[in-house]
Amino acid sequence: VTLRSGEEMEIRVVEPPMGDYADQVGCWRDVREDLLGGVFKPWLFTPYFIGEIDGSVAGSMSYYVSRECRNIGVVEFVHTDEAHRQKGIGSHLMSALIEQFHEDGGKALYLCTSNSVAGHLYERHGFRYHVGDGMRYLSPGEDDFDAVQWAHYGQASVRDAHWGDLADLSALYNHPEPRWQLKDYLTQTFADTRYESHFIRLMRRIEDGRGSYVVLETPSRKLVGAAAFERLDTFYEQHVATMGFRVTPAYVDQVGELFDAACERAAALSVRTLQVPVSASDEDEAELLQSAGFCEEGRLPNRLRTDCGWSDLLIYGKTLTASSDPVRPSESYYGLRKRWQEEKVGSE
Repeated sequence: VTLRSGEEMEIRVVEPPMGDYADQVGCWRDVREDLLGGVFKPWLFTPYFIGEIDGSVAGSMSYYVSRECRNIGVVEFVHTDEAHRQKGIGSHLMSALIEQFHEDGGKALYLCTSNSVAGHLYERHGFRYHVGDGMRYLSPGEDDFDAVQWAHYGQASVRDAHWGDLADLSALYNHPEPRWQLKDYLTQTFADTRYESHFIRLMRRIEDGRGSYVVLETPSRKLVGAAAFERLDTFYEQHVATMGFRVTPAYVDQVGELFDAACERAAALSVRTLQVPVSASDEDEAELLQSAGFCEEGRLPNRLRTDCGWSDLLIYGKTLTASSDPVRPSESYYGLRKRWQEEKVGSE
């Protein structure tokens, strides 16, 4: 393509493993090595659009979509080298990105920005402000995306979440319904907070037996519910895990199956108690937990700020087993005396 400066730029589309480009494109720090090295390739389709001038990278961006179902994508890491700004590089790369998304049958693209200049660029390419600082692009003919995406499509089933669920879960949590003040306590995702990078950080934190993530999927492969829990990180509380969940209004009747799956996985990880923080203003969320056997265990007055004042934070809990074996010994925690130190002190 020809830039405003008159220079010629070549656009390359590169998918992980990124090889020599790995050090020249953006990625989440938590998963950079794995994602750019191709570890997530079985689950995620991640094309990077790279603009080169005279063989040097001048700008790049990417989108992330499930390898199996490419309806929903997340645009990330839009960058133009400072020496090449104001040449139209971002616009050319975004056009190429959207064109490929269309060719793959994509319906909705999500991104975020706190930069007004970048926001103007995205608006020119059809993005509109959506949730928080997030924006969304709908492909031609997809104006009824929300009505179609969140309708009832028959009995859904529960499965474990994987890295390829990034975009679909972002859509689930970025949707305003149900209108809960506290969408996900685990990732500090509130009513007007978008979700993209939150999923990445949470998936990394719950690895190695620290938690689990399950989703509710329709026969047409739409994700309509999710529940994740994370074990507390001390010897004294390792039998307790905090859980967050979300389900579309059309599938609230199956939330019990989602909870059952989360409880089953928690018990298998020696979690004795699951706790779910809920805003007192979200009465319908509390009712869903009560219907699944969760009980109110605590109340923190005026813990949450709202536009109208304050709201209490409720702690709902459920005991899964009478007892649980410790996963880690006390001496494995930083700051506690090790066994060899106990022996030395006892011998003095």
